[in-house]
Amino acid sequence: MNPSPLWNGASTATIATVGILCRMFLLGTQRKFEVEGLEQFLQFMEERKAKSNMGGLVTVSNHTSVLDDPLMWGAIPIRHLFSPVSVRWGLGSHDICFTSRARSLLFSLGQVLPTHRLRKSPAGLGGLFQPALDESVRLLSHLTQPQWVHIFPEGRVHQHPTYQMRYFKWGVSRCILEPPTTPTVIPIFIEGFSDIMHESREFPRFLPRVRKNVKVAFGKPVDAARWEDVRGEWEKLCEVHGFGKGRVGDSQIMPQEMKTGEDAVRLRIKTAARVREEVVKLRRELGWPEEEPMAKFMETYKEAGMTKDGRTAEGAWEKEI
Repeated sequence: MNPSPLWNGASTATIATVGILCRMFLLGTQRKFEVEGLEQFLQFMEERKAKSNMGGLVTVSNHTSVLDDPLMWGAIPIRHLFSPVSVRWGLGSHDICFTSRARSLLFSLGQVLPTHRLRKSPAGLGGLFQPALDESVRLLSHLTQPQWVHIFPEGRVHQHPTYQMRYFKWGVSRCILEPPTTPTVIPIFIEGFSDIMHESREFPRFLPRVRKNVKVAFGKPVDAARWEDVRGEWEKLCEVHGFGKGRVGDSQIMPQEMKTGEDAVRLRIKTAARVREEVVKLRRELGWPEEEPMAKFMETYKEAGMTKDGRTAEGAWEKEI
C-alpha cells in the first residue's frame, strides 16, 4: 500500500475531523467521560514516533456498540490526531461500512479495512485468511514504519450487564504470530458506550444517547515475553513448511497445513485466549466481577444459546456488525 501524498493528506484531515467531533461529543454531551491510563499510552506513542524499530502496535478491546470506533478515540487529545503513526488502522464490516462509494471513501480515508463476514459476504471472501487480515499483518510488518492496528477480537457487538466478554476470534492471533518483529500489545477496556447506542434502544434508533457515564481505560503494554513461546512455535511451523519471512501477510500462498493443521489451529486458539486474558486483567482492575467460566471458550459460550431478538441466555445483547 503506497498511497499518494494527496490521499495521505485527505486521510489525515478526515481522521482529525472525526476525532475532534468524537471528543466534542463525549466531553459536551455525556454526564461523565473518564479516561484512565492515557498518560502512559501517549508516552508510549511518543516513543514509537521517535523509534522506527519498535515493531507494530496491536490494541485490543471489548466491543459494546456500533459506535465504539470512532467514539472511543475521542479519548486521545487532538494534537495526536495529525500524525499517521499515532492513528490506528481498524477493521470494518464490508456490508455496513463499504456499501456505497461515499461510505467506502469515508471509511477508507479513516484507515478502515473492509472486512468480510462469512455469513454476510459471498462465498470465499470471509474468514481468517481474507485480504483485510493479510493487510493487517503487512501493516504491522512494515520495515520502516510499522503501523498501529486496533482489533475488536470478539468479532461482534456484545452488551453484557457486567461487561463480560465473548471468546476472542483468531484474527488477533495472526496479528501477533506472523509479523517478523513482535508487536506491542496494549489492552483497552471501554464502558458506557453500550448506553449511548444500546441494541434495545427504541425510536429514534439512529440517534446516539446523551447524559451517560463513559470510560476508556488504557492498559499497560504487555511484556513481549508473553508472546515469546507462541511466536517460537509459529516460527518452527514456518521452518517445517518452508514458509519464509518474505511471505508475511500473504495467506494465498500459505501452506494448507499452516492454515487448518492441528498444530496451527491449537496455536491460534492458545494465542487468542492469552490476548483475552490481558483484557480480562484490565477489566478486573476496573472493579468488575469475575466472569462466568463458560464465557471464554467458543464451545461452552455457545451452550448459553441465543433468543430471536439477539439476547443470550445470561442477558447479553449481541449484534454481528
